[in-house]
Amino acid sequence: MKFDEILGNQVLILDGAMGTMVQNLELDDAAFGGPAFKMLTDLLIFSRPKDLEEIHLKYLHAGANLIETNTFGASPLRLKEFDFTQIDLADIQSIPLTLDLKKSDYSAITHHLNVEGCRVARKAIDRHKAEPDYDGRPLFVAGSIGPSNYVLSKTEAALNKATWDQIVDNNFKQVRGMIEGGADVLLFETQQDILELKASLIGAQKAFEEAGQKLPIIAQVTVDGFSKMQIFNTDIHAALVAIEGMGISAFGINCNTGPELMEKTVEKLSRVCNLPISIVPNAGQPISEDGKTCYKLEPEAMADYVERFVKELGVSIVGGCCGTTPDHIRALSNRLKGAVPNRKSPAKAVFVSGPQEAVMINSDEALVRIGERLNVRGSKKVREAVERDDGIQMGVLEEVVEEQVKDLGIEIIDVCMDSNIVETEKVLPEAIYELTSDFKGVMCIDSFSVEALQTAIESYPGRPIINSISLEEYEAGVSKLDAVLSQTKQHHPVYVALVNGPEGPGQTADEKFELAAEIVRQAQENHNVTPDQLLIDVNAYPIGSESVEGLNFCAETLKCLPRIKAIHPDLKTSIGVGNLTNGLASKPYMRKVLTSVFLDEARKVGLDCAILNPHHYVPLESLPESDVGLARKIILDRDMTAFEELEVIAQTKKTGIQVKKIDYDDLSLEESICQRIKDGFKQKEDGVVSKEGGEFPYKDKIVVDVAKAIEEHEPLSFISDYLMVSMRELGDAFGRGEVSLPHLLKSADVMRHVMLFLESFMRFQSGVEPGAEIKYKGVVVIGTVYQDVHSIGKDLAKTLLENYGYRVIDLGVQVPLERFIDTARKEGADAIGMSALLVQTSNHMITVSKMLLEQKYSIPVLLGGAPVNARHAGYVAMHGGEETTAILDNVFYCDSGMDGVNTMGLLMDKKKRPSLLKENKEKLLHEYRKAKGIKEERDKLLDTLPKRKVSFRHHEVPSGEFGVHKIEFKLHKLEGSLDKKSLYSLNWKFGKKSSWPAKGVTPQQLQDLQKIWVEKAEQKGWIVPKARFALFPVQSEGDEVIVYDP
Repeated sequence: MKFDEILGNQVLILDGAMGTMVQNLELDDAAFGGPAFKMLTDLLIFSRPKDLEEIHLKYLHAGANLIETNTFGASPLRLKEFDFTQIDLADIQSIPLTLDLKKSDYSAITHHLNVEGCRVARKAIDRHKAEPDYDGRPLFVAGSIGPSNYVLSKTEAALNKATWDQIVDNNFKQVRGMIEGGADVLLFETQQDILELKASLIGAQKAFEEAGQKLPIIAQVTVDGFSKMQIFNTDIHAALVAIEGMGISAFGINCNTGPELMEKTVEKLSRVCNLPISIVPNAGQPISEDGKTCYKLEPEAMADYVERFVKELGVSIVGGCCGTTPDHIRALSNRLKGAVPNRKSPAKAVFVSGPQEAVMINSDEALVRIGERLNVRGSKKVREAVERDDGIQMGVLEEVVEEQVKDLGIEIIDVCMDSNIVETEKVLPEAIYELTSDFKGVMCIDSFSVEALQTAIESYPGRPIINSISLEEYEAGVSKLDAVLSQTKQHHPVYVALVNGPEGPGQTADEKFELAAEIVRQAQENHNVTPDQLLIDVNAYPIGSESVEGLNFCAETLKCLPRIKAIHPDLKTSIGVGNLTNGLASKPYMRKVLTSVFLDEARKVGLDCAILNPHHYVPLESLPESDVGLARKIILDRDMTAFEELEVIAQTKKTGIQVKKIDYDDLSLEESICQRIKDGFKQKEDGVVSKEGGEFPYKDKIVVDVAKAIEEHEPLSFISDYLMVSMRELGDAFGRGEVSLPHLLKSADVMRHVMLFLESFMRFQSGVEPGAEIKYKGVVVIGTVYQDVHSIGKDLAKTLLENYGYRVIDLGVQVPLERFIDTARKEGADAIGMSALLVQTSNHMITVSKMLLEQKYSIPVLLGGAPVNARHAGYVAMHGGEETTAILDNVFYCDSGMDGVNTMGLLMDKKKRPSLLKENKEKLLHEYRKAKGIKEERDKLLDTLPKRKVSFRHHEVPSGEFGVHKIEFKLHKLEGSLDKKSLYSLNWKFGKKSSWPAKGVTPQQLQDLQKIWVEKAEQKGWIVPKARFALFPVQSEGDEVIVYDP
């Protein structure tokens, strides 16, 4: 049977970790072509194919259905990290005859690795099928494809950047080899950038087209305990929405955590994912033992978690990632033998997504608003920021985005860069790339240019709305519908479809309906674009602009809506409503009333979305009834007398939603600087600050204010008392999940400009000329540990140490552990500083401590980062051992960069160093013993806790016969228990309390409205609270309660 025919009808078992099994082989460097290639285990395809075949066979004997090829890193961009001219071929005996490993390009090596990798896996399957104990279960070769080690999405982190075409080509070449090698299914795994994954899937589709053969695809991303792809803060639902329509057969997660930290994510996927779900956990969280990273979750314990994933949450594919072995896969296979995924499909819904979150297009409770302010054609502020010779003023665009998304609660924003002054095809993708670095909404990509839409969607990390398609002619013989869909449909976006034809926009309800029906037909028949991908835009004309007697544009639009919705149940509608009040720019109150009333009427008859100025749409309850009545006459009856009356009223009104925003000018100078850093507020500007006879160039205007601030504060005091406090507050918020990593990096970039200036100024003050030899207080080697890309804290520590006179050798991020030690020896360092932001990577610090002990190299170690604390320092000082007499005295926990400076000052003072080490050893020992004692205390806790007493003083004790009883309540009696926060903000869509004034409502109005609806619901029987309770005879026995059958 084919893979897609089986998927979802039975549980499929993926194999376990290849890396773990390869480590167990204990191969020497020659098997990899020398020590420089030891991380490229893919080369074992050429040097140890028999060993790989045996590993595959062990997983088959354990019960696996899918065998992953050993090709995780076998793509051109990954192979570029290695210089194959230096490879030692002495022990690599199975190189294909047509391949010269020393001279071939990376594309050729990629091709042969993937062809042969698939063939090795196929041989193992064929061998198993020929064995007498083969049970006849379906077996498949799964082509393993890892990330490229490059990213496409915007990030402030120092990661390798690639282009869209590079990623497409990278995966095209890898998949082409897998097709030739006979893969049954493709497995994209451990993906961390959703935009890279989108490009990778396009590359796979390109290979399918060339080969004339399509393979099923499993796509797996890596998330943290908050269900986020951490580097870009992409929620798991947003990741799913971005790619679920791009030809994948299953979606899921793998790596990074054990099953215990995957539960939240699996539960979420079970609720929202329409595809079969794949879950591949590590064997628990990694720990360090004897200098190696180990995974300790036992097979049966892992099976306990995974069994629940399958039987309660409907997961279809399970397997093992890091640290798992055939024993883990055997436990899964035995536990799930004959199991069928049990999951109800989620209710049908249309979602779009951005780089961080998914948004449902659902007007059941409120109209979906699409903010139109980021538009060169519609905003003077945006136009002036874009149409410049020196490039886009991105800070201005960020302000417009923030106002709509953060201040006004708009979840989708329209982005239009169409201009005659600048090249839209370059400006639109540039704006989207820059603005999605820390963006919580969804973008509607708007352009008349097909090329601009195509390049823009290749810069967008999510599933966007494309604005727009229509039946009007785009170029000779080609409609806008055909032109746009042919270039973008492989991304599976949602489209705004204007009811425009070759003769122009539809004016009457009949014309609009006929054009809509034809759009739906052509999109589906010619492009396989389904109705649930379409927002039929019914067009708005200015009120009173009709040239035909008796025609009412508003009424025609309202009449067409229910007819269009009836074309297909999945079809949704929209309108660009700004044109409705064209000419009323000087009467904002009138625009607000007419827009709000029209959209309210339109929603009643089937309108789902509106592209609008958020300031022009408010709840009708916030408007005077008389003004609403006039607007209805204008809209429904084309009553121009009412129009004139409303105009008169509008003259007396001052309106426009006032959004309370932080004004940096209202803050003190120090507070303003700190707030801008915390907000990640950039003011890009090239300039020079003159201070105390020195000239200091800068690239962010914040430096000008920092220069003023240090007139009142010593630079180091300003850093310690203000800047470091702000960054610590930001770091704490990040640890609580309140601030995303992209925002953190944006703030760090602003901080970097501040620190560059302060560093230069302090060097100038001390009389140190650039390039002059400096007498340093000491030498510190610092870096972020292996597998961790976070550098903010490390960079701050580096700057502070340098400013205090130390030479700092910055190894960067993802530093191999032995490099800390090797560099410290080579440079004669006085200390090693290690930083980590992730719990699992912080455990590498223990490994470094053990390595130092094994090498008999005594050097102080400074530790910092969000997951690091005094207790963790105690474990590092114990270097993986348990004998407390061997605890080290030179491991220091540094709560901040200044702690690091202070610690180094004491270490470099020969008189103070001995007492420092003695006191530190006592602290470390205390923290370690305290940590070890917690478990013992917990074990004793149950015996020492007092018995709990239950009182019924404040409760009505039920009476009656034993058994189950039903009871009903009056709704108004429960009114005090209503969740008002959810009712007002979510159900009624008024958002946070801080946004109520902007939406024209007060707390008292909402309470009055609540009372009205409670009374209505009770009178009409809409909501009848009911409860069931049961009375059973019971008795106590020790700490247990025995319940008897009544």
